[in-house]
Amino acid sequence: MEEQVRSDKSGYMLMNKPGYPRVSSWPNLIWIIFLMMLFITIILWGVSFLAYAPLEEMAEWAKTPNPAKAPWYFIGLQELLVYFDPWIAGVMLPQQILIGLMLIPYVDVTPTEQGNYDFRKRRFAVGFFTVGISFWFLLIVVGQLLRGPSWQLYWPFIDYDIGSGTWVREGVHLKEGGAALKSLPLGTGLALIIGFATIGMVLPLIVTKLFPNSKKVKELDYYLKELGYIKYFVVQSHVMMMVGTFVKIILRLGFNVKYIIETPWFKI
Repeated sequence: MEEQVRSDKSGYMLMNKPGYPRVSSWPNLIWIIFLMMLFITIILWGVSFLAYAPLEEMAEWAKTPNPAKAPWYFIGLQELLVYFDPWIAGVMLPQQILIGLMLIPYVDVTPTEQGNYDFRKRRFAVGFFTVGISFWFLLIVVGQLLRGPSWQLYWPFIDYDIGSGTWVREGVHLKEGGAALKSLPLGTGLALIIGFATIGMVLPLIVTKLFPNSKKVKELDYYLKELGYIKYFVVQSHVMMMVGTFVKIILRLGFNVKYIIETPWFKI
């Protein structure tokens, strides 16, 4: 009886349970991994034959290229610097991504589904991860293909030709810095942050009270009860962090808002 109770608790590894069905890692797992390695290698070979990627000219110590871009795998962080203070874009957000990934086993409330990645049984987990990883690669695409001199947005095949030796078409000048950016008043920014945090934390709970007869809401209510208060706070804070990143980008691109809160010590 105690073992059955433990198997229903989050964080308990079912594979440690006596009698849990096991299969050999070879060939069931290792063979699949080996085939995928071969497949990815072939794809990389094909891309290397088709894509022309020459080395750039020797760097000049007295001349900084415009734009100076990081390698593609870091350019997502460079793109985040447009929307956030450096310590948030370069330290806090990447750190929270890693912390969130490490916390997954400890906030998983469906141990009976360990090793199962069926979307129907893990809608939230699969959906949240998919949105997050897609957003990260979107930042890479924007930084790599759409950012030109002074880190302004340039549209491929309209403003410049990708891979050409010049950034602009004939008669098309380099873009100016754009509209002047502004930060919100401190009081307004604090009110927005507090309101966003409060609504984000209580909204799922309010939904379960307003629509108790909905099938989806019943699933949500069951999930929240299984999480408990501490795990709910951990999960929801990471969800709000991702949503807040989307909101901040929209404010920057659509309304020229540089910072929601700006102080001498930190800026958001």
